[in-house]
Amino acid sequence: MTALFASDLHLEPGRPEITRQFMDFLEGPVAGAAALYLLGDLFEAWLGDDVPDPLGAAVANALSAVSSRGTAVYVMQGNRDFLL
Repeated sequence: MTALFASDLHLEPGRPEITRQFMDFLEGPVAGAAALYLLGDLFEAWLGDDVPDPLGAAVANALSAVSSRGTAVYVMQGNRDFLL
């Protein structure tokens, strides 16, 4: 069983290179993994579902695609995105 871990990515629109690398990670190494654990602070700030957020929507869609391909996705809240 392959389990992959990531933490403290602090994704935000002002750091597109980190976001691109994370999306590449989801499409590459994560493919075929049994599980992906995201251990806090995935986003620089998460203000809740009531605030429109294109970056959050794109990441959610990408994680949904990972899950639909059979990889279990676990997300732990961090101090920056505790409203997830």
